[in-house]
Amino acid sequence: MTCLNGFFQDVYSDRLAEALLKAKQGGAVAVWASLGLTEPDKQAVMNEELSRLLFGSDGITPGEAVKRAKTAVSDQDIRRTWILFGDPTTKLK
Repeated sequence: MTCLNGFFQDVYSDRLAEALLKAKQGGAVAVWASLGLTEPDKQAVMNEELSRLLFGSDGITPGEAVKRAKTAVSDQDIRRTWILFGDPTTKLK
């Protein structure tokens, strides 16, 4: 949950989000990362809400959790730059 870990526009290298998804021998199912620079204190509000939703709600998908977490902040830059890499309909256990 930090800036530029999802900066996939860099054609010369993979960012952390891509590397985690592509890892052989068991990478990430999904990655929540920013493709830009935004204020950390405002990011924290959204990221705390995402954690609360994912780990405190039964049956919520990552996509629904992301959608709800983004409503916790009014900063449009944060809403636009934070993305979910992976299938938003994945069922978590």
